[in-house]
Amino acid sequence: MMSETAEDRFIALSVEAAAKTKSSSSKHLTVIIRKEDSGCHVFCRRFFMCILLLAVVFLTSIIYGIYYFANTLPDVCHSKECLRSAATLKQNMNLQVDPCEDFYGYVCGNWADDHPRPENHIANSWYQERQLKIFRNIRSQLERNASRTDPKPVAQARTMYQACLNYDAREKEGAKVIAKYLQEFGLPTLPTLLNHTRFGPRRYKFDWIATVARIQRKLGLNVLIGFDIVMDQEDRNWNRLTLEYHYSPDLLNFPSSVEPVEEEEEPEDEDDNDADDGPDAAELADGFLKIAEAINPGFNGSKYEASFMTLGETYMDFFNQLPGRKADDADEPEEEQLSYYTVQELQNITDAYIAPDKPYPIWQHYLDELFAPFPGAKPTPQDKLQMSDENIDFLKKLVRVVSRQPIQVVELYIWGLVTTYIVSHEYNELETEEDCAKNVQTLMGLAVSYAIADKNFLEGTKPRVEAMLNDIRDEFNQMVLETNWMDAYTKYATLEKSKSMESLIGFPEWILDVRKLEEHYEGVSWVYWVKALLNVVILQLQIKKNRHLENWVSAIEFLMKDRLQTWRVKNEKYWDMDPTEVNAFNVQNRNAINIPVAIIQYPFYFLGLEALNYGALGEILGHELTHGFDDSGRNYDKYGNEKRWWSNHTLQEYDKRADCLVKQYSKYYLAEAKGFINGTRTLGENIADNGGIREAFRAYRAYVKRNGPEPMLPGFDDFSHEQLFFISFGNQNCEVVSPAGAAAILQDEHSPSKFRVKGVLSNMAEFSEVFQCAPGRPMNPEKKCRVW
Repeated sequence: MMSETAEDRFIALSVEAAAKTKSSSSKHLTVIIRKEDSGCHVFCRRFFMCILLLAVVFLTSIIYGIYYFANTLPDVCHSKECLRSAATLKQNMNLQVDPCEDFYGYVCGNWADDHPRPENHIANSWYQERQLKIFRNIRSQLERNASRTDPKPVAQARTMYQACLNYDAREKEGAKVIAKYLQEFGLPTLPTLLNHTRFGPRRYKFDWIATVARIQRKLGLNVLIGFDIVMDQEDRNWNRLTLEYHYSPDLLNFPSSVEPVEEEEEPEDEDDNDADDGPDAAELADGFLKIAEAINPGFNGSKYEASFMTLGETYMDFFNQLPGRKADDADEPEEEQLSYYTVQELQNITDAYIAPDKPYPIWQHYLDELFAPFPGAKPTPQDKLQMSDENIDFLKKLVRVVSRQPIQVVELYIWGLVTTYIVSHEYNELETEEDCAKNVQTLMGLAVSYAIADKNFLEGTKPRVEAMLNDIRDEFNQMVLETNWMDAYTKYATLEKSKSMESLIGFPEWILDVRKLEEHYEGVSWVYWVKALLNVVILQLQIKKNRHLENWVSAIEFLMKDRLQTWRVKNEKYWDMDPTEVNAFNVQNRNAINIPVAIIQYPFYFLGLEALNYGALGEILGHELTHGFDDSGRNYDKYGNEKRWWSNHTLQEYDKRADCLVKQYSKYYLAEAKGFINGTRTLGENIADNGGIREAFRAYRAYVKRNGPEPMLPGFDDFSHEQLFFISFGNQNCEVVSPAGAAAILQDEHSPSKFRVKGVLSNMAEFSEVFQCAPGRPMNPEKKCRVW
């Protein structure tokens, strides 16, 4: 039996006592028990609350830390546009190059690795690659099956494309069709000079004037006499006719000499009519023989090799006697002075010059034949031509040379040019699908544009580009106000011109209207001319299946007839550029900017960040706007009329600043071409480059001020947005050229890309600030040039 403890006895006594008491004692026991239970509960509860509070504080601290950390991280753009831009820029850049030493090499150092130059091209650039993409898109559209819902012009464009690709049909139809056209022109299928016994020198009759006029009307080809319809320099609302030098530098590219440009090709001389610029007599003889066999089935040219050699020598002898253009002056820009001459006055000048040779009607005869189908538009002897003294000098010398040659020699020259031109289009087996697409685009640009035009562009992209242009225009205007070298009058006139400058962005909206598009190609839009009693011929474009050459000529003739019969019509707002062209243009005699939809694409736009967009397309917009105020654009007022509207003082100050650019760029040496840039020839483009980038940069800063900072570009955490702006500008100028390409670029009015980048940015203090280039570094020279 267990021993009884004190505690047991205490409990027993307590129970016994409780039993003797009344209910109050039991209550007392109950209270004691409840007090002990309540104390435990409170303690546990308080302990739990403390733990919970600590947990809440801990979690809150973590959440706050995450939130704080997240807000201190830069906002990064992860859109597909940003990702593409980031990847492209990183891939093109050579980060081993010091941007203050060679910014072009820094941005474009690796560009050529992923953008090799095609074998048959002398250069490759973003512009060329994007144009090729457009042509491929056009080709894709042209290769689609015809649909009943297609507008007629679109169906015609597809028919023209398919005919271009049908080489068998081209080979089959060629000789017969070419012979038909030669007959229409008044030319034989074989040169008369090949057979001396057919006609004596004095017995043979050949109207060379009527022949070259018919060729102009049907092919738009300048042969001997150059012809054009230009705006009246004093009133851009109306047109003038002009006769001039026959600009046809490519017409001596005979089939035997159509080859890819060789790497060792030297730059062409700039002399007048150097025979070295074209093929020699042997090459001509071979080309003539091949042409004769191609367009005369059954003709055996091998029997006439000696005779064709004589033809080649005769041709070159005549060619070398023709007056040439005045060589460009490399030191001083020469502004062409235009004057008005009636047709009769031009004839009188010519007659006086060729004396004592017998005078004969030339210019009115030429115009009568050219406008023969359009009597209401035919010029009269009293109509005034708009011409330069240089072209007057050329034409009178031309007539004297032609007048002193046997007419068979003149016929040979015309025959050689025209047959070469036609044969090279009909029998060119090297044409690819892209070539055919390009031909269709050139001749039926608006119909092709319909196939790729997007209504969404008008509602989304176009307003944004217009807003960007307005930003840039505002900054240009502000820069004008800030200048200290312009007087108040010239500033006001400059601002008025800027305000009046039209912008044609994307494509003409009416091409989305099927009815209007069809009317354009049917000539219905000119019916009102009939009401004006001007006897306008209603034009219709005729396109046939498997008739490539006829389609090609028909399209050219359609365009030429439209120009000829409407030259007296008051000029209205219209597009000067094809919407599918990857380029931009300032039409100075219209005071208008053309920005085709084709250039509003990557890598010029849709880059993800406005810093990149303003650096690329923004600079292009600024460039074109500034062209209205370059060394040429300053000669046109806000209406596009050629007029002096600057004060003498302002002109002198402008010329000082322009001369700084001339000297700067003339010091740039292009090693690949072994020559210096012509700072005078490139002045207009250099002014536009320097002004355009400055306007775009200021416009971007204004954009950020309005809208706040942008997200960062992935992988470019260490770059500011203003640095990205300049990188985007440099990137759009990346290119790779061959030695032959470099030589050609050196003769262009644009500076080579590497010097476009260097010249512009080395003149911008803002660039040096952004990239922290110390004074005296190559990209931050002490002397800087600036016009705008």
